[in-house]
Amino acid sequence: MDRPDPRNVPSFLIKRVARELTRMAETELRPLGLGMASLPVLEALRQGKAATQAELARLLRVEQPSMAQTLARLERDQLIRRSPDPHRPRAQRIELTPLALQRLPQAREILNEGNTRMLAGFNVDETMLLATFLQRLSANLDRDG
Repeated sequence: MDRPDPRNVPSFLIKRVARELTRMAETELRPLGLGMASLPVLEALRQGKAATQAELARLLRVEQPSMAQTLARLERDQLIRRSPDPHRPRAQRIELTPLALQRLPQAREILNEGNTRMLAGFNVDETMLLATFLQRLSANLDRDG
């Protein structure tokens, strides 16, 4: 039995699409001083879903050292500030700066443009079906991992 061309299996195609979207977004985000790694952190803070390094690492499923590096870069670039957490002496609360709040809408627009470009030629039903399939794939991997 012939094996499928590895370049046409879903895992390869998903990775290729993700890599291209990331490349496009990074190019557009760079002038804002932002990157794809920092956007989920900034959005989680903006939405109030997390306020400490540990909460962010858990929420975004990254290791503490990686989160520490991301936060150090964001602080260096004046996109976040840290302050003592009044309820936990060893923790620091993290909040967005006005600069981050100013840049986030532009960053979201850049990501939306990438999605629009990627989905050119898809109708609403096809787009929703694709999202449903991707959510199922993700759930399958979460369940097994």
